[in-house]
Amino acid sequence: MSARAAVTTTPYGEVDAVALEGLQARYDTTRVLDAVDTLDELRTGLNDPEGLRDDLLRLHGIVHALVNGANFASTTRDVSIVEHIEDVLDQIDHYVAGLLSIRDVLRPLEALRHEDLAGPDRD
Repeated sequence: MSARAAVTTTPYGEVDAVALEGLQARYDTTRVLDAVDTLDELRTGLNDPEGLRDDLLRLHGIVHALVNGANFASTTRDVSIVEHIEDVLDQIDHYVAGLLSIRDVLRPLEALRHEDLAGPDRD
C-alpha cells in the first residue's frame, strides 16, 4: 500500500490533498455565492445616497461645528448628535458583521494550503 501524496496538483495550483478531500465531502460551495450576495448588499448600503458615506459627512459637519467652532452645519434630519453617532456606529457594526460572515465562509478554504507550500511570507 502506498502513502497518499500530501500535496495534490490542480489546475489552480498545488493544495493539501487531505484538506481537499475534506472540503469535497463537506464544504457547500454555494456559501461563496451567498457571500457575494452579502457583499452586494453591503456595497449597495455604502453607495446609497442616504448611506454611511453621507452620514459620515453630515456627522463631520456637526462635529466640526461643535469641536472647532465652525459655522453651524445644517442637517436634514431631526436627530441629536448622540443619535446620529449611534446610527453611524450601528451601520458600521452592520458592515463589519457582513464582512466577518464572508470571512467565515472563506476560512475553511485556508486548509488547502499545505505546510510544505507555506513560504516565509505565508506563515
